[in-house]
Amino acid sequence: MKKPIPAWAIIFGVLLASYTAYVMLDVFVIRRPMQENATGMNMALFALTPSPTPIAKTTPTPEPTATPKPTVPLTPGTTPPPTATPEPTEPPTPTPSPEPTYFTADVVETETTYSNDHLWIEISEIREHDTQIHIAEIRVTSAQYILSAFAEDKYGRNIFAKTSEMAAANDAVFAINGDNYGAREGGYCIRNGILYRKTGNRRKDVLCIMPDGDFKFSHYEKATAQELLNMGTWQALTFGPVLIDDSEIKVDVNAEVDFCYATNPRTAIGMIEPLHYYVIVADGRTKTSHGLSVYQVADLFKRLGCTKAFNLDGGGSSTMVFRGKVINFPTSDGGYYERGVTDIVYFR
Repeated sequence: MKKPIPAWAIIFGVLLASYTAYVMLDVFVIRRPMQENATGMNMALFALTPSPTPIAKTTPTPEPTATPKPTVPLTPGTTPPPTATPEPTEPPTPTPSPEPTYFTADVVETETTYSNDHLWIEISEIREHDTQIHIAEIRVTSAQYILSAFAEDKYGRNIFAKTSEMAAANDAVFAINGDNYGAREGGYCIRNGILYRKTGNRRKDVLCIMPDGDFKFSHYEKATAQELLNMGTWQALTFGPVLIDDSEIKVDVNAEVDFCYATNPRTAIGMIEPLHYYVIVADGRTKTSHGLSVYQVADLFKRLGCTKAFNLDGGGSSTMVFRGKVINFPTSDGGYYERGVTDIVYFR
């Protein structure tokens, strides 16, 4: 005869199961708005730190070559005629080649390009490692045009919206998913110059976008969120790892983000110099697009000439939106599916 289970054991089991279910719901499902209308911007940062002017590409003017002097054939036994010394003349002033203009007074756009008086974007695609890779080259006149937005304009936990929806709501020309701050506990969160979360995350790095357009990297062990704010951080995104710093790749071939596949959809941002950037979104997890490793993303940024680069949230979150259209193939299960995220990085 089986011994009956004590009542206290049944009650304890029910309570434990209930608490576990609550914790899982709290982490992944239950919405917790902490600040409504989280759309403020601390534009005072730009009054304190002037932004550098982007350097336009220049076409070098070839140096003029000297015209060879005509030679006079000599007859044996004759003396060559004296060569007259030419009068010195002023060298001609070379006509400078016109510098290409990235910014335009009016909006100029095509299927793959966009420009206005402060923003220039060009979209391209390549295929490497059996993966479709979407690349955006971006120039801005000031870092104030590198912006962030929260889903539903609310800062909090588990508040999600599609990248394309947030892009439309904020009149973004170009947008990518951010660091998905609201889907996990911890991780510094400074957006548009305003500090929202002070709690760090020991497993994540921090990308600080400064008012002059430069990238600085940090970690909760190196600086507090308040210290990052005090040094003028415009955007602080917590994810990583750091891919490139000082023009050197900082990850090895076996590096990987926590809980991710060795090859994955990826979203990452790199900097050539302040105010000149590349964004990469790689498709993955499908038969037609395998996905990239962290090292392969870093290597591509290196070949593009980036001096700094940082990995953002990837996987099913990876989404690139240009002029209102999703231009990559976001997926979570092999089929097209634009997943909701908690935040975006965008340009307008």
